Amino acid sequence: MWVFAALTTLVLAVIAVGINDLSKPPAVATPAALSASVRPTQHATHSAALRRTSFASPKPKPSASTSPKNSRRIPKITDADSGLSYRLLSSPWRRGCLATLNTPMFSWSAGERAVAEIASGIDWYGDACSGLLQQQFQYAGPADLQPVAMGVADAVDLAYYSAVQHYRTVEGSFAIHVSGHQAWEVTFQMSYPDAVAQGLTFSNEAGAVVVVDRGVGQVPAVFYASVPSNLGTSDVKSLVHSLRLTT
Repeated sequence: MWVFAALTTLVLAVIAVGINDLSKPPAVATPAALSASVRPTQHATHSAALRRTSFASPKPKPSASTSPKNSRRIPKITDADSGLSYRLLSSPWRRGCLATLNTPMFSWSAGERAVAEIASGIDWYGDACSGLLQQQFQYAGPADLQPVAMGVADAVDLAYYSAVQHYRTVEGSFAIHVSGHQAWEVTFQMSYPDAVAQGLTFSNEAGAVVVVDRGVGQVPAVFYASVPSNLGTSDVKSLVHSLRLTT
């Protein structure tokens, strides 16, 4: 009997404890748990505020070391005869227009060149040359820029490419300005159908001719560039864009 009495007392004690727990108010989240759920939002808002503040704040003035005046100057070719200047491309390009490019139709006074390839005992070059328009090209003023530029492009084809089988495609013929002076640009592509047979790894090159009016009574300036594809045909456009004229 005393065993049953002890069990009964234990059961009553458990029931009493349960009733006491049920009578307590429900638990509320602690501040630590609450802050953990809100912190990501607070952090994001704070970051956004910092970004807005940084955009609104005035930009610092460039220091002497970062000033454009102190930036590294790009090497360039300066042609004292024609007044033209243009960028000197990076290696393998070097100063000097090939002397063999001077003909009765052309007299180049400055330039740059690069060996594109040596095949079948022939040195293939990329060229960029400048000089004054020769008397064979009749020029009376800016109205003649277009026909003279096309005539120079035709003469370049005959003088420099006639010994090799090739096809020329004129890609553009349009007016431009060089340092405020009227000019005309002709762009073209040269393709070589027998390139492989000649041992070449490139089969085309890009070229351009620019004729620049230098003012009343002044002989126009001429610029010619031709770059094989293995040297990077985009260099032609870069060279033309860098053209400047000092009269």
